[in-house]
Amino acid sequence: MNSSTHAAQRTITPALLRLPDVLALVRVSKATLYRWAQAGTFPRSFALTPTGSTVAWSAVEVYAWIASKLPANDGTFDGISHHEQSQAA
Repeated sequence: MNSSTHAAQRTITPALLRLPDVLALVRVSKATLYRWAQAGTFPRSFALTPTGSTVAWSAVEVYAWIASKLPANDGTFDGISHHEQSQAA
């Protein structure tokens, strides 16, 4: 994890986010969110009820995921400059 991920985990009070909250933060469709979770690229939800009909996400995990997607402050994204990205494409 990078330092921004650690910072996000230190400053967020442990909380549970329900689906509308997560969708509002991430701004993708419900189908995309569940597809990402199934693929392991987004934190998985967990059941709040024995039947699994009510689920939630860890706010710490969701905010850490968001922080991991932000561009680096040095003008790169995941350590790759925009110029290098266009050259690779």
